Amino acid sequence: MKIGIWVCLTMFLLIGCQASSPIEEVTISLAWAYRAGDYVRGMPTVSGGVVYAGADDNTLHAVDIDGGEALWRYETSDNITSAPAISGDTIYFGSWDGAVYALETGQGEQKWRYETNGWVTASPVISDDVLYVGSYDGFLYALAAEDGDLVWRRELGGRIEGGAALAGDSIFVGSADNYVYALHVANGEPQWRYRTEGDILTTPAIEGNTVYVGSLDGTLYALDASTGQPRWTFAAGYAIQSSPVVTAGVVYVGGDDGRLYALRDRDGRLVWQYQTDSIVRSSPAVWRHLVFAGSDDGYLYAIDGRTGALVWRYRTGGAIAAGPTVTDGRLFVSSTDRRLHAFELSAE
Repeated sequence: MKIGIWVCLTMFLLIGCQASSPIEEVTISLAWAYRAGDYVRGMPTVSGGVVYAGADDNTLHAVDIDGGEALWRYETSDNITSAPAISGDTIYFGSWDGAVYALETGQGEQKWRYETNGWVTASPVISDDVLYVGSYDGFLYALAAEDGDLVWRRELGGRIEGGAALAGDSIFVGSADNYVYALHVANGEPQWRYRTEGDILTTPAIEGNTVYVGSLDGTLYALDASTGQPRWTFAAGYAIQSSPVVTAGVVYVGGDDGRLYALRDRDGRLVWQYQTDSIVRSSPAVWRHLVFAGSDDGYLYAIDGRTGALVWRYRTGGAIAAGPTVTDGRLFVSSTDRRLHAFELSAE
């Protein structure tokens, strides 16, 4: 059942650049807010009518997408900030207790568990029945998705906080040793590495033959996926803890200076920037012409992707550390107010 109080905004967005272009009416309305037992700092994952999100109550929560009621919960031994990955009837995620978990999606029954030697905050990625995930112990693990058996592991030079990205026969991942690595998916053999001047705590984005990744040195790097050579760099005001998103020729990324940046993907030219009141570590999400991103100031923002103008914002009761998720006309965002917030999106 929807919450009785609606947070609703109607926006008139021009579809094209001509004055005669049609007008699109967009509505954003609060559907429900689900309360967990502690901070919700993981990016939500949606599949099969269920929203999955980890929280600092050590629990993975499975929530009904329509009504916001709990379907089941699975408890680990520590915080869960890893965004789950889903393949078939299995959900995969990591915990600060150092383990990678595989659960069946129906009732949350454990299928297998694999122990690393460090926190697992990274979000897993799956390809060809192999699960790839990094750990604070400095290893990138390739695990058989079916039973959790180790396929290979590769030690990098520092802890791995962010997720990996797959493209072709390569897997790309950043490390707290300041490097971004390209490894072969079959065996983890290094293909190249590129050094920045700060830790890399985020997930790279791949578009075409370019890898986009931010660093705590305050720079967003666009690297050739085949060689690791830089195509361009963009210097933000402060460190970048936000994972970039690339769509329709534009790279969107947040910075610790409180800005959300839009950059042209081919050369890094600044298209626009929007200033919030605190750190933007949230990875952006794009829906139609809107770019959604959260900030440590507690607001979820909707920015016009063409102009950088504020269209809408919603205040939660705490900082928003993870990126929002948009799927099938619905928007989900987690907050340190201990809630998972859900919105309905519609356009006419």
